[in-house]
Amino acid sequence: ASGGDFTDNYSHEFQTRCESGEDEVFYAAQSEVAFNKEIAPSQAPEFDQSGEQPAERREVEGEGIVGAEALAKHLDIPIEKTTKTILFEADDGRLIAAAVRGEYDINEEKLRKVAGCSGLRLASAERVKQVTGAEVGYAGIIGLPDEVAVYLDDSLAGRVNFESGANRTNYHIINVNFGRDLPEPSRFYDIKMALAGDYFPETSEQYEVFRAAEVGNIFPLYTKFSDAFGYTFTDQQGKQQPVYMGSYGIGTSRVMGVLVEKFHDEHGIIWPEQVAPFKVQLVSLAGGESLAEWLHDQLQANQVEVLWDDRQLGAGEKLADADLIGCPIRLVTSAKNGNQVELKRRDEAEAQLLAHHRVCAAVS
Repeated sequence: ASGGDFTDNYSHEFQTRCESGEDEVFYAAQSEVAFNKEIAPSQAPEFDQSGEQPAERREVEGEGIVGAEALAKHLDIPIEKTTKTILFEADDGRLIAAAVRGEYDINEEKLRKVAGCSGLRLASAERVKQVTGAEVGYAGIIGLPDEVAVYLDDSLAGRVNFESGANRTNYHIINVNFGRDLPEPSRFYDIKMALAGDYFPETSEQYEVFRAAEVGNIFPLYTKFSDAFGYTFTDQQGKQQPVYMGSYGIGTSRVMGVLVEKFHDEHGIIWPEQVAPFKVQLVSLAGGESLAEWLHDQLQANQVEVLWDDRQLGAGEKLADADLIGCPIRLVTSAKNGNQVELKRRDEAEAQLLAHHRVCAAVS
């Protein structure tokens, strides 16, 4: 994943599959490597242009048509032939044009690294018009001023008769071809935001894409902060050396949230025993209070963590709350059961009755 503000390097995230997770993970199973979408290297699927010959380049009007899907429909061309060109301003003052195939978005993290700058922002509408002569949405890769650094995504390579913004408001150019209409770039870059269906460039294997929630991370800080603050140690040769640092985090609340997402039913939580706040929930119903108190003391003496519900409420409400809380084992004492105790595991449908003196052995 991205190192963000912590480090100029990438970070490692601990992710768990979770449909409600905030992240999209791209997993290359053959290579056993996974990436957060924000940095996933991406090879775009090819689309068939076999036998297509370069056609006459033309400028086409498209008043008010902005966006790759709308443009492809208006021009009656595949979206893969459209080109999305975005202008950015780098923190060092450079003006950067980045272009990807129409169905993709620019990945600013990738672009920032390729361009060698520490920060990027979208160029203002005024700056775009000043440089291209057009309103936002009509920038193209043909005819940009020399002051603009142009980075082309590798999804643009090999296309025939593609579209480009005309750098003229309400106009687009179609049937553009590298070599004839603009120089073939010496290098293409991966600056696109990965999409489902893309491939891992190193092996050309298609990604498996799934949603996940981050529950922990590692940031290799190296000497970024020790250099900034003069944090050093003296080595065996008596020389001052910067301290290598790392940040290691576990999101405890995130872990609990993911566990609940994975382990629940329509009645409530089903805590795995290894992480349950209590192993046992003891529910005393009318007439079972004395046995419950004895059982509570016995369980504690046997180092069993127990949550005792001794509230003066009806059986239905207390049992429903026990299912909602989700301790692995529920024990119920009542006048109806006498000296027997009802034992029910949260992940099982059936309950059983045990003699009270056998309960500790059954749950330990």
